[in-house]
Amino acid sequence: MACESFEDLVKRLGGEILELKTSVKTVEQASRATGADPSQIIKSMLLISEREGAILAIVDGRSRVDLEKLSLRFGRTRLASPKEVKKLTGYEVGELPPIGLPIKTVIDPKVLEKSYVIGGGGAINRLIKIDPKKILEVQKAEIMEISR
Repeated sequence: MACESFEDLVKRLGGEILELKTSVKTVEQASRATGADPSQIIKSMLLISEREGAILAIVDGRSRVDLEKLSLRFGRTRLASPKEVKKLTGYEVGELPPIGLPIKTVIDPKVLEKSYVIGGGGAINRLIKIDPKKILEVQKAEIMEISR
């Protein structure tokens, strides 16, 4: 479906869009807004690597992305700047969803231990609740220990 909207994709994958009354940019804000434990929240971060270019890295809310581990696999890797995030994805930092982006995706195995996760919903006041295995499937993600 070339023209499938983000909302339709979420629905097709059995996910749920959570419209919030407040802005959420951090794991702590998302946890407060949803009542979910920070470990259920995921971070979708855009990275730029020497060999692969843009990479979407997904880790749980209690973890940090380990750029050294990613650099060993993909060449020198760094966080994308806010300007690069907007240019490459159409989203601002803090809005980046874990699905619907035609970007190489790497997901930490800790994320897959959950029955559902809550991540960016494409807007600063919106999140999605989704089975992490659906993220893996739709993004054709690579499972790799990328957290520290």
